[in-house]
Amino acid sequence: MNLEEEEQPQLQGKINPFRGSQQSTEKIIPLKGLPRPKQPQQEKSKLQDKPQGKEGKEFTITLKPWKFVKGFLILVLLLGVFFAGRLSVGEGSVLPDFSTYFSSDSGPSGLATGDTEEAEEQEATTEAAEEVPAEPVVEENATEETQLAEDETALPAEETEDKPEKFVDEEYSQVTLSLDGVYKDWKGTWGKIKGVKYTITNNEVGTVKPHHFSMIVEGYEDGEKHFDVGIASQRIKSEKTVSDEAAVTGGFAYSPVTIPDGDLTKVRISLFLLDVNGETMASVHQDMDLSGN
Repeated sequence: MNLEEEEQPQLQGKINPFRGSQQSTEKIIPLKGLPRPKQPQQEKSKLQDKPQGKEGKEFTITLKPWKFVKGFLILVLLLGVFFAGRLSVGEGSVLPDFSTYFSSDSGPSGLATGDTEEAEEQEATTEAAEEVPAEPVVEENATEETQLAEDETALPAEETEDKPEKFVDEEYSQVTLSLDGVYKDWKGTWGKIKGVKYTITNNEVGTVKPHHFSMIVEGYEDGEKHFDVGIASQRIKSEKTVSDEAAVTGGFAYSPVTIPDGDLTKVRISLFLLDVNGETMASVHQDMDLSGN
C-alpha cells in the first residue's frame, strides 16, 4: 500500500509534453461536432445534373367522349336546320354560291361590289318600268270592254230576257208518238208485256207535259191498260224530241188463244199519250212481235 501511494504522486508529478497541444486545439475549433452548411451553387449544379424523366412531374388529362359527341350532334342539328330553311325557301342550290365573291372581276371588296351591282340592276329595272307608257293598258281595257259589249249583244233573246215559259195544255195538234219496241216475258204458253219503248216529238209553240199512256192490245179490246210515262218525257219543250221507256204497271198478260188467228208475230198494239187532264196528245197503232223468239 505504501509503495502504490508513493508511485501515484510520482506519476502525477510527471509532465505530458502533448497535453497542452490537445487542449489548445480543442479551444481553436469550438464547433467541431456540427455538420458543415451546403453551398447554394453546389445545390444548383446538383439539380441541373439530375436527369429529367421518370423523376419529373406528371400531368393527367381526363377526356369525356360524350361531351364531344354531344357537341357534334348539336352542330349537325344546326346545319340541318340551316339547309332545311334554304330548301323551304325554294332555292335551287342548298350551298351558297361563293363564285361571285371570288370571280376575277371582283375587287378586294367582293361583297361590296356585288351589292352595288344588284343595286344598279334594280335601279335600271325601276327606270325601265317608269319609262313604259300607260296608254297600251288603256287600249287593252277598251278592247276588252268592246268585246264584252259585243258578246252581250250577241246573246239570244231567251238568255238576256227572262221570259216566262209557255205551256200547251189543250188542242194538241203538233205532237207525234212512235212505238219503238216492247219488253215482254214469254212463259212457254203465254206471255206478259212488261214495258214499252217510245219517242215523243213536240212541234207545238210551247212546252207540253205528258202524263200517262193508255194501251190496248188486239184481242183484248175490253182490257185497256194505263201506266205512267217515263221521267225524262214528263216535260218536253217546243221543237224537242225525247226517246224514253215506260214500265207497264203490273204487266199485261196475253195468250195466243185470245189473239186472232193465234199469230203472235203480228199483234196490233194501240198506244195513246194523255196529259194530266186525260186529254189525248198523240197516238200510234203498230203491229208488234209478241212471240217467244
